[in-house]
Amino acid sequence: MEIQIRGGDCLNYRGDVLLLFHHSDVRPLTGSLALLDWRSNAAVSLLWKKKKELLRFGQLTIIATQGKIPTETVILTGLGPSDEFSADLRREGYRLALEAALKIGAVAMAEDGVPLKKGFDKGVLADLQSALSRTGGAETATVALFVQDKEQVPALRDSAYGASMVG
Repeated sequence: MEIQIRGGDCLNYRGDVLLLFHHSDVRPLTGSLALLDWRSNAAVSLLWKKKKELLRFGQLTIIATQGKIPTETVILTGLGPSDEFSADLRREGYRLALEAALKIGAVAMAEDGVPLKKGFDKGVLADLQSALSRTGGAETATVALFVQDKEQVPALRDSAYGASMVG
């Protein structure tokens, strides 16, 4: 297993799967999911209108990007209400998303961690590593964890056990 810490925009990632997360009570859509929605002519927003439980905690939705971004598949994981979110739910959200990605044969994955926590801490990396080991993807998977603020990358790299820094 390798976790790569990268600065920049996860929507430019060329890999098997992009993992995105969003809370059910945050409207309008934010972050990378909002940008994906914009690039795909509001496909996510329209789906959310039709399927109210789309962002309920643990709800997984596979989205084909149809060439709108380099990665062909997005797995959107609902996080439920933001005021009920906790470290335990973050770990479980990671596990569910990674398990789904591995089931569809993904080896190279990217994850935009911004919605998971305001700012990063050692817990984000530990939770990601733990989830990978619990899903059985610890030996073969590579996960690129994208950080919007490139200035945070060195501090995260220094605090990460078994992670590498790219970009």
